[in-house]
Amino acid sequence: MSSSSPVPVTTVVLAEHPSDDLDALAPLWGELLGHHVACASHLSDLGEVCSREESWKNRRAEYRAWLDEPHTKVLTVSEGSRPLGYAFVRITPTAGSWRLGDHVGILETLVVACEARGRGLGRRLLQAAADHCQTHGATTARIRVIDGNDAHGFYARHGAVAFTNTLLLPLPIPAAALPEPRSATATDTDGEDWRLVEHVTVPKGVAANEDELLCVDDGLVAVIDGATDKSGRDYGGLTGGARVAQRVRDALDGMEPDTAPDQAVKLITAALAELRKQWNVPADDPVAPSAVAAVLAPSLRLIWRVGDVHVALRRGAAWTRLPAAKRIDDVLAGTRAAYTHCMIASGRSEEELAAQDPGREVILPVLKEQGRLANRPGPYGYGVFDGTPVPADFVEVIPLAGDVEEIVLATDGFLSPAATLTAAEAELQEAIAQDPMRIGVNPGTKGVKPGAASFDDRTYVRVRRSSGPALAGSTTSGAAAPDRDNGGGGILERLQARAELAFREGAFERADALYAHVLSALEESVAAGTLPYLAVLHDHALVCYGQGRWAEGEARLRKVLQGREELAGPMAAETVGAVARLAEAVGEQGRWEEAETLARESVHRAEAGLPTTHEEALAARLALAWVLQRTGAQNAEEVLRAVAGDLARMLGTRHRTTLASRHLLARLLREQERYDEALDVVRDLAAARARTLGPEHPHTLRAQADLAVLLHHVGQQEEAVGLARSTLADSALVAGLLGTAQHHDEQIRSTLTGIFNG
Repeated sequence: MSSSSPVPVTTVVLAEHPSDDLDALAPLWGELLGHHVACASHLSDLGEVCSREESWKNRRAEYRAWLDEPHTKVLTVSEGSRPLGYAFVRITPTAGSWRLGDHVGILETLVVACEARGRGLGRRLLQAAADHCQTHGATTARIRVIDGNDAHGFYARHGAVAFTNTLLLPLPIPAAALPEPRSATATDTDGEDWRLVEHVTVPKGVAANEDELLCVDDGLVAVIDGATDKSGRDYGGLTGGARVAQRVRDALDGMEPDTAPDQAVKLITAALAELRKQWNVPADDPVAPSAVAAVLAPSLRLIWRVGDVHVALRRGAAWTRLPAAKRIDDVLAGTRAAYTHCMIASGRSEEELAAQDPGREVILPVLKEQGRLANRPGPYGYGVFDGTPVPADFVEVIPLAGDVEEIVLATDGFLSPAATLTAAEAELQEAIAQDPMRIGVNPGTKGVKPGAASFDDRTYVRVRRSSGPALAGSTTSGAAAPDRDNGGGGILERLQARAELAFREGAFERADALYAHVLSALEESVAAGTLPYLAVLHDHALVCYGQGRWAEGEARLRKVLQGREELAGPMAAETVGAVARLAEAVGEQGRWEEAETLARESVHRAEAGLPTTHEEALAARLALAWVLQRTGAQNAEEVLRAVAGDLARMLGTRHRTTLASRHLLARLLREQERYDEALDVVRDLAAARARTLGPEHPHTLRAQADLAVLLHHVGQQEEAVGLARSTLADSALVAGLLGTAQHHDEQIRSTLTGIFNG
């Protein structure tokens, strides 16, 4: 054994920090800000997060003001000259309805560096802050924790109890509050040109499209969504929604580009009032034709919208999404989904329910009457263009800061205002495949009707700020027309969306090449090491799994896990998911004891930091069930059936993770030679995967191979051989033509060998 010099031991010192050296704490504050952004991503729609420098400047000013108060103290834990954490605590007189003594302590900040966590430093700082409060007569300390932060659990373990909840209510800017519009002079519009990147408007089926798109040279960009007609009336060969959407488009097309939002709304309302008169629509008609719209007005440097239309803005690499929202539709969608689930529980088949949609019939009376709430205040009121005055509160105005680089407008036929059209379509198609009735994760007031491509018409437009020519060509409805995109960010977004789509389709080799290109570009940019970069690296690891490259996938997942623990925290949902997926890679390489440790760790973290219904919490439980099944644990079936049932209830019967749980259950039953039970499970699984993933997906083909083997075991040899031959042929074709990795084809051939040899 070689000798080595002793490693110097450093001592962590807890002390009061000098008030004239606050800037030494700036790196720790920046780390805390990053943690807040990661664990409270649901707050991103409220607005852009300040840079670390700007945030520290604001916080430092608050610290300086508080340090002028008596009994304010900054405590640090340091190793050598480097602070590893700090607590900022002050004392104030008690006020309010609870008798908490004469004074109360306020813990304004407590942070410990990522690499120093787990050493008890947070506990030492909290105890020192508590001692300081007690010294100055306080018997209680108030602590504010951002929603989603796993620090809630830390403070609760030390005796803290919930007291108040601080809520932030985003308030739309009424048009009346805007300054007078400026004329669009050359100086005003300098740098305000916007270039059309891509757009599409697609009907849900053979009926007339009730969506409209307007793009005018040097003028407005608008998406318009006509309401689904519920009256059955004919408006000159069009539905009411289609007729109104056209009239809104025509009204916008005839306006000056600098027409203020309130004036634009009045002009549209007047045009629709004439339409109502033309078609004799009664004043109190609850199913009067109507539409909603979002409009980009470049010369005014703003977007305005009335009703539930998606909007998203990009600043740098960060998107701020302002999705469509309509409370009464959310309530009715939930009611329809709940009723449909009741019918499923009563024994009715999903096919029958999809064809008849009795849940829609339950809510239809309210859908037909909800027009009485249009343009009316109240908890279920909403804004809409229907020829009646639109209150200013329903005209939402979104000012455009100078750093906004891209804008997306989309109707609610898309699930969200995704960063690219490819991503929006992929998200929509996956959701439809997994839940065509729309009674699961994304419930709706209607499902996809037989023969229809989607549940609603859909329109999407993306524009980018440009110093070159402005919006080229007046455009209305039509097919997708993407511009050439010379911006590196846009290209990477599209490549990443294509990689995600290839992965969903099972084209793992194509996905592998695309992800490798995206990662290479990100590693050469400032994005390397960020959470978005780690998300791409995570997805690339899953592609490696799909190709059977478990060691490579493990290496990527370990890097992802380390980064997410540092940036998002150990209890964040994405970190929990990385631990669960790492267990899979380790287990597939035969290290089952380590795999079980990782799976149990993911479950432990999920239980400590996530709701039980969270998708990553369910995935962690499934990872543990998989390890138990593969290692032959006695309780494997109990654990697996429990999580499979919860997955079906929470995510839907067609969700990929639910289908994965059914695959594991079938495997367990087959290993126990319970072939009849396994056969029932695999028949359903093969059919569900064909509907959800497609008949050519490797996972569908593997389910068919399993089905053939089980048919062989129960003595149905003719059917087994026929299915085996067709599956082998399909697998070879997919592997050869679609770029799918050979890994699955080899597994399918190995699985089916016994049928022909037996």
